[in-house]
Amino acid sequence: MTASPPPYPPARPAPGPPPPGHPGHPHQGYPQPGSPHAGYPPLPTIPPAAFTRRYRTTAWALIWVPVVLMVAAAVLSIVLLAYADSDPSRNSAAGYLAIVVWGVMLVGGPVLLGAFIPGCVMLSRSNRARALTRATGYAPPA
Repeated sequence: MTASPPPYPPARPAPGPPPPGHPGHPHQGYPQPGSPHAGYPPLPTIPPAAFTRRYRTTAWALIWVPVVLMVAAAVLSIVLLAYADSDPSRNSAAGYLAIVVWGVMLVGGPVLLGAFIPGCVMLSRSNRARALTRATGYAPPA
């Protein structure tokens, strides 16, 4: 016959504060567990330009221009394919042109993404600047 395990696990000592030099130590400048910023680095400072209307307009342009160009290229390729299919004996060049448009979309997509992502970052900064202005009335020096 084997002995049954004890009904409760053995007590463990309560964990103390982390040792100095540990990332969670209070004197390291890191957020404490349970705080709203735990696990996230501090937010970078907002550039003064983010408070301007021109910065926000540029951000929207960097977001929407790539979207509009990709949608226009997709619609153009569908129209060219439909035109090439209407009379295959005389309109075959339109089908080849649609394939060229697809190639341009494949090559140009990452390039346009290179404008879209900074536009999203700029818009995020601008939104944080607007929220800061609404909450505190802060405006950067001109």
